[in-house]
Amino acid sequence: MDTTVKVTTIHIIFGLIAALISTGLTVGWFGFKNEIFAGFVALIILYFVGQFCQKIAGEEISGFSQWLWDGISPFFFTWVISYTLFVMYL
Repeated sequence: MDTTVKVTTIHIIFGLIAALISTGLTVGWFGFKNEIFAGFVALIILYFVGQFCQKIAGEEISGFSQWLWDGISPFFFTWVISYTLFVMYL
């Protein structure tokens, strides 16, 4: 499998996981409600997923532009869309 496909897939999967955790923090599943903390949790997850993918990809993906389009954008759009749908319907 191509490295770009692996990195993008991993970011999309963790974007969904981050959306569920952020929804839990927004709705109050964990005993408190905090929308700001929910956003920070998504950023923290994005950072660690990026570090994990850097170890997998090594030098095959380099430069901020490639990381932006292969990792950050899919994560962000998946998180925003899923978070919005989860908050509206859960």
